[in-house]
Parts: sequence; structure tokens; C-alpha cells
Amino acid sequence: MAALPDWMIQRDIKIEPFAEAAHRPGVISYGVSSYGYDVRVGRHFKIFTNVHCAIVDPKQFNPASFVDIEGDFCLIPPNSFALAETVEYLEIPRDVIAVCVGKSTYARCFSADTRVALVDGSAPTLEEMARRAEDGEMFWGYSIGPNGQLIVALLEAPRFVGRDSVVEVVLDDGASIRCTPDHEFLRRDGRSCEASMLRPGDALMPLYRQDFRGYEAVYQPLTGFLYPTHRLADEWNLRHGVYADVANTPRHHVDRDRRNNRPWNIVRMDASAHIRLHNADTYGSDFDPDEHSEAIRHALAERMKDPIWRAKYAILQRDRASRFWHDEKYTETRDRVLHDRRNPTDETREAHRRAMLARYLDPAERERQSHLMKSAWAKDDGSRRQKQAEVARAINIRAEITEETVRAAFDATGSIRGAAKLLGCDRSVFRRFREVVLASRGQGSYRNHKVVSVRDLPGTHDVYCLTVPEAGNFALEAGVFVHNCGIIVNVTPLEPEWRGKVTIEISNTTPLPAKIYAGEGIAQILFLRGEGVCKTSYGDKRGKYQDQKGLTLPIVEKS
Repeated sequence: MAALPDWMIQRDIKIEPFAEAAHRPGVISYGVSSYGYDVRVGRHFKIFTNVHCAIVDPKQFNPASFVDIEGDFCLIPPNSFALAETVEYLEIPRDVIAVCVGKSTYARCFSADTRVALVDGSAPTLEEMARRAEDGEMFWGYSIGPNGQLIVALLEAPRFVGRDSVVEVVLDDGASIRCTPDHEFLRRDGRSCEASMLRPGDALMPLYRQDFRGYEAVYQPLTGFLYPTHRLADEWNLRHGVYADVANTPRHHVDRDRRNNRPWNIVRMDASAHIRLHNADTYGSDFDPDEHSEAIRHALAERMKDPIWRAKYAILQRDRASRFWHDEKYTETRDRVLHDRRNPTDETREAHRRAMLARYLDPAERERQSHLMKSAWAKDDGSRRQKQAEVARAINIRAEITEETVRAAFDATGSIRGAAKLLGCDRSVFRRFREVVLASRGQGSYRNHKVVSVRDLPGTHDVYCLTVPEAGNFALEAGVFVHNCGIIVNVTPLEPEWRGKVTIEISNTTPLPAKIYAGEGIAQILFLRGEGVCKTSYGDKRGKYQDQKGLTLPIVEKS
């Protein structure tokens, strides 16, 4: 089965009125294309409304669920749909089947091999996602949500849209993206720009991902810092009521894979149950902490010999201290501690007084401390100050501290303090590695989000897209954010020997109203010739949609 080219469409397919391909400024294109025909939408629309709480029942459409509109355009409300009729009347030959699909002007599509960044660590192509979606698989990716905040979002309806011309956008790391010229990219400042209007040097909204202590962390544009992806997935669960927000309960990866951040793989657990679970992973399901307390202490002592583990433990202690001073859970205990410090008892005051007397009321001790300080500087002939300067220089020229070791230290510890402790150096060393420090905070000068070139590619190509109702955009594996395909024209087959005007269902999956123009291109019809003439055609069956002349609702014959 092969697609009919333009000259065969004009010769073999009855289309009235038939339009040649032409450049029409300010008009969404229509007419015959290389391997298809772009049909126009008429002036009559039926827009679905939920004002009367009607149910969309294909067996019995309620007229109250639609509002009839006739005009030069219609506005489809967010997350709603409309029915429209084509301007063209068609007659399909007996040896041809036609398929009506969306037009990329509304769909804004990518080439089939475009890879999408998913939160489970994979990056399938749009073509692969469309195939897997047919089996019911769901996908979650990255989106820029309200106020420019990075969120995890559900990517819906990956699908084949049709064939169209495309441009190639090349980024500064060599990655290329092939999409329709009107597809919108998110700029670094949050504004949108069509692919054909991008210019060399334009900065796009970047997706930065980095391994962070075995977990994935992503750059959060709103704060300028890295943020764990599994927490974004947890926030998705909270937004959609998967579970309640249980304060101070740990997040747990169900399959133990820290890089699989699909929301269904993230759960909240009681802290003690979480510890028992991981103890069982480490020591076995029959592990009893009371019976193995000595073994735990020994294991902890061995781990503390590892400088990386010590740095992690220090960070853990810091985080615990931070929670103590900021978490409302510890308000009562914190108030008590602060009260005791601000209002010491007589016993406390007496203890402090005795300690101070022991040090400062002893003349010999005072004299000794004073003599040490004076003699240290009195004997200095400049060499002590010189030595300090040499130490400072040595800090800056330690050959074993390179950009790679500094980056590894940051990956292992997650902070300047931890990295300095791990490398056994002063924090001032990192002044030489500003880019590494900035990168650890998601602020480095990465190479993956600036435009190098945009060029037209010859011919037409299979194009795919998907929908993100929650945010209206998603991230590609190339590391940039692009708008989604918000207007969906449902795929409609036209059987051999069917004739009439096509009734098209147009869905708006975006959070904004969508404008559809009458008399302009809305969908593309592909004509496929079979290897032979069919035994039974639509005309032979005398189908109920034969010769439909206008917008036709579903017809289901009563039994």
C-alpha cells in the first residue's frame, strides 16, 4: 500500500472545490501537497460545553452539550473540543483508503527520531512513545510550570501527526532538533519563539541534569540551584492526590532504583518503617537492630574511616540541625532550649562562672598565654608571615587538586564545605574552579542550550508530537524545552467509495482557549492505494454516513 503523490490525487480523487498548492500570506495553508491534501474547515462549529453537566455519550449525544457557532473563527475552551465540517466534498475510489490526520500548523511537530527526556532516566523517540502508548504505557517528563518553576508533568497522547516540511535547529553542543518551522521553543527568559525565527546565539530554556549522591538532580530555574527529581515526582503525587502530604515522612523509591523517578515509583513511608526496610536490604529480612547493635556500631565505625562517608555524615548532621532550628515539628523543644539559654538557672550561671575563674583568675595561666602570643610575634623576623604566604600559595598550586577531582568531590558531598573536607584543603582553593562551583549549583556555563544555526531541510518528513495539559511544554533529550501539541484533530479513516464532507473532531488540550480559523487549513488527508480492489466497499454496505453534506453527529442505530 503506497501513498498517492500530488499528480495522482488530482487525477484520481474527486475533491470539490480542488485547490492547488499556493503561497497565501497570512493564511494557514490548504490544497494539494506532495503526498496528501490539506482540507479546510467550514464556518459551522459545534463546541462542547459542560454548563449543563452533560455526558459525552457517543450512543446518544445530548444537544444541550453543544453550542452552535457560525463565523470566521471559533474559540475552543481549554480542555474541550469542537466538531466542524470540511469545505471540501470528497469521493474515495474503490481501491483507495484515506486517513484524515492533524495538520502540523496546529500540531507543531517533531521528526520521528526526536528523543524526549523522561524522569525514569530514559529518552525514547516520539515514534517509540507513540507505539508504546498504544499498549497503555504512561510517560512523565519535565516541564516549566507556573511562575517558571520546573515540575514533573504527565506527557499524554504521543502520536503520528502527518508529513510536513521541517527545519533543523543546531545547538552549541552539536545536538540537532528537527521540527516544523512554526514549533515554539522556550527562551531562557521564559518567552516563546518559533523555530524559524530563532537566531544564532539565542539562549533557550535549559534542562540540566546531574548525578547527586546516587540520585538525579535537575536545575531549578526559579531558584538557580539543583533540586532532586524524586522530590518533583513526589510533588506531582501531592498535586494529583495520589497520597496526602505527610509531614517529615521519607520519600522512597519502590523499585530501589534512585534514577527511576516516575511518580508511581515514589511513595511516602513512616520513618521507622523506611529504616527497617533498608536494614532488611542491607542485612537481610530477619535483621533485628537490638540483637545486632554491636554490629551496627562496628559497621558505622568502618564507614567513618571513609572520607567521603564522613563528609556525607557531616552533611546529614547539618541537615538535621537545620531541621531542628526551622521545622515546626521541633517548635516546643526548640523554645525550651532557647528559653534555657536566655534564662539560665542559678546552677548554670554558677557553672559558667567557675569555668571562667579557672582559666582567667589563675595568674600563671594568664601570664603563660600572654607570653606565648607576644613571643610568637616578637621573634618573627618576617619568616612567619612569609611562611603563611607560602602556605596560602601552596593551597592554590596543589597539583593533585584538578577540575576533575573538585567536580568528583562535589558530586560525592554536594557542598563546598564537604568537598573541602574530602580533599583536605581550604575552601579558598575553589576560587580557582569557579565554573565547577557554579555548575554544582546549576549556574555553570553548560553547552547545550544556545542556538548555533537554523536551516530548512529538503522534502517532507513524518512528524510526531504529544500533549502536556498541565504545563503546555516539555523537555527534549537535547536539553531544551519546547511547547507541546495542544490542538488534536482526531484521526478519521475514509473507507473506499465513501463520499461526502468530513466531520472533524478538534480537541484543545491546552490550558488556554484555542482559535480555529474558518476557510483555512485544518487537517491533512493521506490517500493510500491498495494492492487490489476491495471485495466490499463502504458504498456496498450503504453506510449511514454516506453522502453527508454537513456537520454530522455520531449515529448509532437502536436495536
